[in-house]
Amino acid sequence: MASIRISKIYVDSDVQYRLLTSAQKGEIGTVTKLLRLKVNPNIRDEQHVTPLAKACSGGHAEIARLLIEAGADIEAIMPNNVTALHLAARGDHSETIKHLVLAGAKLDVRTRSGVEPIDLTKYNSISREILSDAKRGDMPELEEFIELPEIPGHAIPDGSKKKASKGKKKGGKGKKKGGKKKGGGKKKKKKK
Repeated sequence: MASIRISKIYVDSDVQYRLLTSAQKGEIGTVTKLLRLKVNPNIRDEQHVTPLAKACSGGHAEIARLLIEAGADIEAIMPNNVTALHLAARGDHSETIKHLVLAGAKLDVRTRSGVEPIDLTKYNSISREILSDAKRGDMPELEEFIELPEIPGHAIPDGSKKKASKGKKKGGKGKKKGGKKKGGGKKKKKKK
């Protein structure tokens, strides 16, 4: 019986391409799995763009955080001297900018046309404020969002329940243990 072998180079390039597309689309589950498989977070596509740059361009802050933790180069230069911070600033993605700044991204890198990341932000935007504060040495703080399911109001007790009395239950409801029924065991007919 013949065995089929797949080239490791083919499989690796396919998996690496998957990291690039998943980072761009914001597929956090796929990115997490691929990084667990030790896929290189610094790979580049045909245009020399990294997964971190794709995540930053799309505003996928959690994916950017995962890539940075996996060792992605935050100072990787793309064509025209653009960095991931430039792309996050252009898209006004403040949470992504925070991750890059806290990871040590250089704030004064200029593109070939002389543009810094702060120049790409909107005036009076949160992103501009984060970058200007970081230039002065005031580092941003990350906000942690814990996704909790919304609990309907009727599912939350209001604390006005009556306390159960200790001892036997009162009332004749429920199944009685053993013995005969009272009344001689005769059933009464219901009137229609």
